[in-house]
Amino acid sequence: MMKFSRRIFLQSVGLSVTSLGTWGSNLFISKSQLNAYGEILESSTSQKLALLVGINQYSQGKSLKGCTTDVELQKDLLIYRFGFEPNNIVTLTDDQATRENILTVFEEHLLKQVQNNDVVIFHFSGYGRQVKLNNNEDNFSLVNSLITHDNIPSQDNVVNDILVDNIINLAQSFKTNKYTLIFDTNFLPSSLPLANKLSLRCQDFNDNLVISEAELNLSQKLVNKTSQILGKNKSNQLSGLILSPVVDSICTEINSVHFNVGLFTYALTESLWQIFPETDNLTLMKKVASEVALFSGNNEKLAFKPNTKIDIFSYHLPLEYSTQGNAIITNIIEPNLVELKLIGLPLFVLFNYQLNSWFVTNIDNQKMLTLQIIALEGNKAKAVIINNDEKLVINKGVILKEFVRVIKKNTKLNIALNHTLEKIEKVDATSALSAIDTVESVINIGDNFADVIISKFTNINNGIDGYSLFSSAGILLTNTSPKVSHEAVSSAVKRLIPSLKIALAEKLFHLTLNQYSSLLPVSVSLEISHNNKKFITKKQTINSYLNSVKDSKIKPSFVDNNLLINIPLGSQFTINIDNENDYDLYYLLLGINSSRQIIAYFSPNSGIINQGKTVSIAENSDSLKLIVNNEKNLGEFILICAKSPFNKTLNKLYKTTDMKLDIEQIIVVENPVIIAQCILEDLHLGSNINPNLVNNVTDIYTLALSNWATFSFVYQIE
Repeated sequence: MMKFSRRIFLQSVGLSVTSLGTWGSNLFISKSQLNAYGEILESSTSQKLALLVGINQYSQGKSLKGCTTDVELQKDLLIYRFGFEPNNIVTLTDDQATRENILTVFEEHLLKQVQNNDVVIFHFSGYGRQVKLNNNEDNFSLVNSLITHDNIPSQDNVVNDILVDNIINLAQSFKTNKYTLIFDTNFLPSSLPLANKLSLRCQDFNDNLVISEAELNLSQKLVNKTSQILGKNKSNQLSGLILSPVVDSICTEINSVHFNVGLFTYALTESLWQIFPETDNLTLMKKVASEVALFSGNNEKLAFKPNTKIDIFSYHLPLEYSTQGNAIITNIIEPNLVELKLIGLPLFVLFNYQLNSWFVTNIDNQKMLTLQIIALEGNKAKAVIINNDEKLVINKGVILKEFVRVIKKNTKLNIALNHTLEKIEKVDATSALSAIDTVESVINIGDNFADVIISKFTNINNGIDGYSLFSSAGILLTNTSPKVSHEAVSSAVKRLIPSLKIALAEKLFHLTLNQYSSLLPVSVSLEISHNNKKFITKKQTINSYLNSVKDSKIKPSFVDNNLLINIPLGSQFTINIDNENDYDLYYLLLGINSSRQIIAYFSPNSGIINQGKTVSIAENSDSLKLIVNNEKNLGEFILICAKSPFNKTLNKLYKTTDMKLDIEQIIVVENPVIIAQCILEDLHLGSNINPNLVNNVTDIYTLALSNWATFSFVYQIE
């Protein structure tokens, strides 16, 4: 490995202190922001160091799109949520991310600097694969490796990848046990029928590739060094956090015109922006798994290896409520015009965010400052300050919270056609889809973000070939497979209309997700009972009483270490809603069950939670049988609580054919899109936003974050 000074090396790759990332030496943090970090910075002299690697462009072969975005998201998170100094974060992207550079920075920036009790973050986004340790055809083993920018196989198939085990062993050589390794990559191609393989972070499997002798020598050196360290200090063994998709998951990117990102990295950084202080790492990863599952089902599974001794601190650092937020001021254009980055919003919400949305913050605890978005491209926005009468000084780095969410009223589906379709098939599909009122646009896959994908599909169980519907991550959607062989694409589109309506309703439900930005104090628990054991999942909003006081009433009899909520067949379960306000709340419980039916809960005794009271659902466990059916797939509960009643929604539900107004029941919603639109309309009316405050735009829903809270419970039937 090359040896030279850290200063010279950083300058050689264009990463001097004055050119680090977006901010460089011109970072400004407000007094309130500095106060947020005060307790951490004053209580310890430890350093916080990071090396972030993201590779979109490779010297040969296929490129990716979202890896450099991953680096930006992590960097913003580390600076503004965790208090890292910008000059302690080194980023290597694209042609900077060679094997030599990565290993040199790891040694010079991390290994040589880190001291006892320091915090270290290493992140890699790019391609991974499996390679052989030797060229012995009769005796070889395959290991996981990271593909660097400059990796070109030699004539004898030798590659200069970096072994994942080498990164782990390097980390175990740190003088600190407070390190986190994040790998947003994968090592084996998925065996699933995927509609979008272009965005997978795994190269095609090639069992002829052999790791280089240099990497093998490094491996042996590290193994010897690590064994010596661990022999002296057993507590350092796997003491850090290792976060990544598992070896055989799909590990995908989500792409749009203006924003491309790794699904795992976005879910991780979004969750870290949102979670409350003292959220343990298992709970964090359950949230990440839930966010990922909304796009990929349970097919991008996560590997999670925590240190149980210090697992309450994400990235091994405490968090402050004041650093929780949904946007950062990145530039001051004029006294009342700023540039923002939107962070911590659910990805579905980000892709459908609209102009005129509001964000707020307190400046030096003096006055609430309100900003309104006037331009938006991806996660970057411009906003005007609309109430700075006292002319408070606004600096870069101020964290903002969502206050009013604006959603387009005529929101519909964006549908992508897979590249496997022939030109005539695309023409016929586009023509058929244009006649469906749930469809907004039809694009080629990769051109922009797509809510669903239409692709060719052959059922390997019965040999029937035709067309199916896939999620935005390329995962086959339940009950959309062809029924007869050789169907025309126009016939397939007609067959898929009910599934398209469900997809749109699901999209509209998800546009209300706001558990971590809602200003409404409310807490919810899901209690699952099976074989005399009990498991409880709790969720609450930021102003919930449970965030500051431990709830002694909830004592689970066992801990579920699965990242997704598991509901065994035959389980009984209850949802408890605590109204912590001095006024009544209204609620709706909906869901997408494991058969991809939109369902709704109804009881003649329910719909309202009196002030200070708790409501339990269900009164009779048999009434929930449509939720836990025999389909062993994913499902989701969606609970919406609001200050205002759901009059339009209930009026539509009452007209459902199978509705019985005198008994508790779960009904299959016949008109899911209309119900979803009614929910948004009810929340819009209950928010009561003056039209002048959104420039008298009429074709939008304006939703006040103080009016409602939506909770999502993603579960799997086992």
